[in-house]
Amino acid sequence: MADVNHPLDDGLPTGGPASAVSSWAELEGLAAGPLPSLRNLFEDDATRGARLSIECADLWIDLSRQHLTDEVLGHLHDLARQRRVLDTLTRVLNGDIVNGSEDRAAIHGALRIRDRKPSRPDVEAAFATFDQMVELATAMRAGAAMGATGHRITALVQLGIGGSHLGPALAVDALRHLAHPVLVIRFSPGVDADDLDEALLGLDPTSTLVVACSKSFTTIETLTALDGALAWLATGVGDRAIDHVLAVTAAPDRARDYGIREDQTFEIPIAVGGRFSVGSAVGLPVMVAIGPEAFDQFLTGMHAVDSLSATLPVEENPAVLLALVDVWNHCHLGRGSVAVVPYTHRLRLFIAWLQQLSMESLGKRVCHDGTDPETATGAVIWGATGTDAQHTFFQFLHQGTDVVPVDLIGVARPATDDPRARATSNLLITNLAGQADALAFGRTAEELRADGVPEVLVAHRTIPGNRPSTGILLGELTPSTLGQLMAIHENRTVATAALLGINPFDQWGVELGKQMAGDLADGSAPKSELLRRAQSLREN
Repeated sequence: MADVNHPLDDGLPTGGPASAVSSWAELEGLAAGPLPSLRNLFEDDATRGARLSIECADLWIDLSRQHLTDEVLGHLHDLARQRRVLDTLTRVLNGDIVNGSEDRAAIHGALRIRDRKPSRPDVEAAFATFDQMVELATAMRAGAAMGATGHRITALVQLGIGGSHLGPALAVDALRHLAHPVLVIRFSPGVDADDLDEALLGLDPTSTLVVACSKSFTTIETLTALDGALAWLATGVGDRAIDHVLAVTAAPDRARDYGIREDQTFEIPIAVGGRFSVGSAVGLPVMVAIGPEAFDQFLTGMHAVDSLSATLPVEENPAVLLALVDVWNHCHLGRGSVAVVPYTHRLRLFIAWLQQLSMESLGKRVCHDGTDPETATGAVIWGATGTDAQHTFFQFLHQGTDVVPVDLIGVARPATDDPRARATSNLLITNLAGQADALAFGRTAEELRADGVPEVLVAHRTIPGNRPSTGILLGELTPSTLGQLMAIHENRTVATAALLGINPFDQWGVELGKQMAGDLADGSAPKSELLRRAQSLREN
């Protein structure tokens, strides 16, 4: 068994509380004092916008509207070095053991290195699975994939929850402008029969493949949905319904026990965590939707960011800098949530994907070494798309009593040359920039009076400003840039965990909830009053 206490095996204090290092106390001292005004910081430094912006592959990241001074940045850089964040990112990229509580590596990064000989047997096996995925995707896109009754397969429905759903669903939705013109790709993430019915609505069982995506192949939500999907398939193909089922799993034996053929089983390495799995066989719907070549571009974009995250010094490392800002805001300034606002409908599912990635990875109350982190860990992630958000919760962001950091994500060019798309794209970017300035600079009472606002309204219309935001810009939404955007947030999350000394790759709270639900379902645990009441309401 690997040493749970110290995944970095040289005994340095990187697996315990962050307060063990000197820079943490320095940052605490700075946080206790008055924060500088963002308005003043920009007035005093005309170069601030350019100086605190950084490129990462094809992404452009603006940190200038965060409460960062040179002194704060210096101590944050020291924190990253003292907590050996680059070592952790390098170990992840190399596929080393970093998940001490489960004695596992994290090899999702290795799956993205498509031009290098695999470094370990499980990566080699994953590459063989990629070949299997390419064969199926190519056949479906060419109209050569046939069902049990000889009908062309034109639809694929993936059953899966959490990491088996959120990443692929995001990628398919975001890149739908590249989707095959005939094929239908849908997802059913839950156990709710209505959810499955919606996913299957209008499809023909004779032309549909169902993908049961479960790492353990014991996920009750997925297997319950699979039972329902098999019944639906049987209405079209009879006793050959199972021939229309694919399995994506790290437990191929369980899939075969269920009756799914070996040649229709796509294996996931056990060392790929669910929320980091979109670049594995979990991404099969993505490859079918956009094609193998575009899927390779997606992986290449992810790898480009992985490489930069593991090699750039902390002062120039976008993933590390984003993580440092998160720690500064949450742990030192007490800002317990982050609003994520993509200014494009194509990234509407990014928020849910990021919620799982961040909150499942960072929602921990124990360090690697079993001690108390002695600080806040994961922040609450929430949000909505662009102008919708402006007309729902932005009033709270501008004039509410809580200070909430905001991540503003924009795409400079639309996916098509349609004039309407260009016009709306320009409007979205203008709104993004305007909100960033409004959050940072606000509107003073003096400015309002100068504009002739009646005194009785001045207090109501004063906007305090000094609200932090980060801007993230993509030139265009392509498979590569989407991969980059997702990878930098993965690495941001891993870097944050390294700063705090916690394990981002396990989820024992999730496992407990599943276990207790199972105990209630099989009668091995006493019924709660909540369950008794629900059963009574159902029966009556």
